[in-house]
Amino acid sequence: MTAALDASSTRFGPYLLRTATLGMERDRLLREMIKGELVNLSAQITSLEWERDLTPVRIPVDKGLAGYRISLIDGRRQAEFSAVRTLEHLKRIPLGAGRQWSSSTAFQRAGFSVVVGNTTAGLHSMLAAGRFPHFPRGMEEALYERDQYIHAFPALALEESFAIHMPLPRYFFVTPGQARLAERLEYGLHLLLADGRFDRIFHDFYDSVIEQTGLRKRRVFRLDNPTLSPQTPLGHKAYWYDPLE
Repeated sequence: MTAALDASSTRFGPYLLRTATLGMERDRLLREMIKGELVNLSAQITSLEWERDLTPVRIPVDKGLAGYRISLIDGRRQAEFSAVRTLEHLKRIPLGAGRQWSSSTAFQRAGFSVVVGNTTAGLHSMLAAGRFPHFPRGMEEALYERDQYIHAFPALALEESFAIHMPLPRYFFVTPGQARLAERLEYGLHLLLADGRFDRIFHDFYDSVIEQTGLRKRRVFRLDNPTLSPQTPLGHKAYWYDPLE
């Protein structure tokens, strides 16, 4: 975000950036962003509701990496997951997901058995209690949450053999009526893409996560995402990361 704002300064002038101090669940954040008083800019995984009610800048800020989901499991059950070879087999294994999450809808529409919870902490308690066998998370979330929750659930582990991929872009969203801010971010991101800075920032931030999760060595089960807007820029290959290329 700051790189895009800096890159656009020649054309748009100086800016003032403040971070909101109030933590919010996703639904509350959407309501506050519509009003634009406490927060007017956020990077979030997209949904039709967010694209309808806010102004999206349709360039995936993480090159779609959030669409690669790594499961948290009871590590004693690794052999069960290592035996999974087909998407249909995987769909029969219940998974945990958040009630408000875009990925939950995509999993449900793809035919997965989804057990929903209200909070991340609650879902971890449900995983530890055996309410579902695996909890797909974004890669950096999986690493962070394994370390955060392993003290309460010592058997908690990253599943080692597969990743689930669905197109799931994370965009900058802007409060309605602030078109100049959205225009500025889009202009700045295009400058970063054109001169290679976008990719350098991406690799500086994510390469260690990609290595720690072993993404390039995993079987990847690919899903369509029927929840995406027709305006999703799936055809712009420079916008997306592919671990197999």
